Parts: sequence; structure tokens; C-alpha cells
Amino acid sequence: MAMPAVSRYIMQQIAGPFGFFSLALTGVIWLTQSLRLLDVIITKGQTALTYATFTGLVLPSVLTLTLPAALFCAVLYALNRLITDHELVVLSAAGQSVWTIVRPLMYLAVCIALCVYVISLWIMPLTKAIMKDEVMEIRADLAVIFLREGAFSNPIQGLTVYIRERDAGGEMRGILVHDNRNLDNPTTYMAERGVLIKSGDDPRLIMLNGNVQRRSAADGSLSLLYFERYVYDLSAFMPDRGVRWREPEERYLSELFFPDASAADRLHLDELRAEGHRRLTAPLYVITLAFVAMAALLSGPASRTTQIWRIGAALVATLAVRLVGIGIENLVERQNWLIPGLYLWPMLALGGALLLLSDRGQRWILSLRLRNSRAQPLGTG
Repeated sequence: MAMPAVSRYIMQQIAGPFGFFSLALTGVIWLTQSLRLLDVIITKGQTALTYATFTGLVLPSVLTLTLPAALFCAVLYALNRLITDHELVVLSAAGQSVWTIVRPLMYLAVCIALCVYVISLWIMPLTKAIMKDEVMEIRADLAVIFLREGAFSNPIQGLTVYIRERDAGGEMRGILVHDNRNLDNPTTYMAERGVLIKSGDDPRLIMLNGNVQRRSAADGSLSLLYFERYVYDLSAFMPDRGVRWREPEERYLSELFFPDASAADRLHLDELRAEGHRRLTAPLYVITLAFVAMAALLSGPASRTTQIWRIGAALVATLAVRLVGIGIENLVERQNWLIPGLYLWPMLALGGALLLLSDRGQRWILSLRLRNSRAQPLGTG
């Protein structure tokens, strides 16, 4: 069935603003997340390719945030332009109801909500799991830290490493290792040359022609030991490479509602269930926020003089809806009995918007405005 000409026109009017706001909001938030990752990548000595991979893996989670907001802004912008250009007045004079405008916007909102469902239920868990695994690999790769030349590195808290230069064969020159894990007896290792080797799975730093400096916090004394060859065991700095507990954001819906019988999963059972219900309800806000914008601008007779108030009301209502929703999401992690609120709140807000857009709501708003206009002269006289 072909879409009516009016519906096609409304879709054309909103397509451009939606694309613009999607790109703008996604770009800003994606850039913010990318800058946070940049610091991690630099301190861990990773390549530009790794950075590009990480920023790509962040994109799905960014889209789940920006698409609902972009649609809300696009609906607000497109409807405001139609009103200020008197196009809605023309449609109304031609016998078109408010639902002629609402219907194509509703179809678009449902399509975007389905896209958000696909991202949050399948794509985002996959990218989150890949990213967490990559982070674990980076943290475990101490060799990368020792490949950085001319920079101080902190692979873990309490360990500072500096390498002046490294040749093609892997030999390092100008080595400094400061071990400050024991604050009472910090130790500094300095060597002319060295090489990083692996004994089994345990990394070791072989240092040649250097010294070990240990300072006692008790009496402030400094001991100095010179060596020709010193083996520094780095295995204590290696993270546990056992089975990693997968966080809720890395799991698919079935894994959130039906987790393994492991002790860790049982301990986080409420958190897992809360994340599962949040995934199911978060895309509902795509439709809810779009209808909030439509209700604010289309309920009652449209005019230029009331537009600023309508836009302000839409922004305030949207902010209230999302803040309450976020509050419920945070409470559900500790109070699972509030889970029905995750579903009820966006549906309640949607119901209120639909009521304002209905014929009954339109008549109520019109009667309210007529009552206020009649009372105004009495109040001013």
C-alpha cells in the first residue's frame, strides 16, 4: 500500500533534521568517548589501529543514546517549521486531522525503536565483550610497555618504567624501573642495557651493568647494590588470566535472564536481571519522546505566539521523563521489585501524550483556552 502524499511530505520534512541531529549528537558523544580512550591507549603504548578499533566498538552504545534524542529534536524542529510556515493550518483547512501528521512520525519512531532494539540486544553486547577482552590483552601485555622509548610508563599502580631506546633486536638501553608497591621500602633499578624474555608464561627483565637502590622509610637510609646481571621477575605484575566474569553489558538477553549457576552469577543475579529489563525498556523511550514532542506542538490550535512555550514544555517534559526513567533504572539494580516501573513509566508518559493528541484531549485543551480567554478581561478590569 502506497503512502499518502501528505505522509510522504511529512517524512521528507523530518528526514533531513533527523540525519543532522543524529550525526551531530553521535559525533559529539563519540568524540568525548574517543578522547577518554585516547588517554588509555597512549599510556598503554598502543597503535593507531588499536585506537580506531576501540572507537569503532564504542559506537553501538553511543547510538542507543543518541538516536532517541535525535528523533525528539527532529520532530520538534520539523513540526515547529511546519507551524511557523502555516503548513499545518493549510492541512487543517483541507480537512486533515492531527493524526495525518502523527501517523508517519509514529511509523518512523517505531522503525528507529526497532533499530535500537537490534543494537542493544545483539550488537552492543558483542562489541562490549570484544572491547573488554582487548583491554585484558593490553593490560597483560607488559612487553608493549617496555617497547616504548623515551617515555615514563605506569603499567600498574606502583610500577614506573623508563626506556631510553631500543634497537631492532629487542635490546633496551637506559633502563629505569621504580617499584613503589611497598611504600616503606621503595626500590629503584637502573641498568645500561637489558632485554625482556619469557620463561614459560612468566615475563622477566634481564638487566646488565646497573644498580639497585633501596631506601628505608624507617631511618631514611639508602642501600646501593651494583650488579653485572640482574633478573627482575615481572610475573607479579601480570593480571589473572583465568576465566573472566562477564559483566552485564557484555551479555545477551538470554544470558541476563538465565545466567550460569556460578557463584559470581548468583551474587550478581539482581544486577543481571535489571540489565535485561533495562535493555527491553530503553528503546521504548524512542517512541515516548517522539510522542511527547508531537503532543506539545500539535495539541490545541497552533500559532506562532505560543510556539516558544510549547517547545519549552516539550523540553521540560522530556527531561522529566528521562530523569525519572534513569532514576528507576538505578534503583532497580538494588530493588528488583521496582522492575514493573521500568515498563510502566514510559508507557504512562506515552499514554499522556496520546491523550493530549486524541479528539477528547484536543477538545479539552480548546475548552481550557476558551475559558482562560473569557476570564482574562474580568481579571484585568
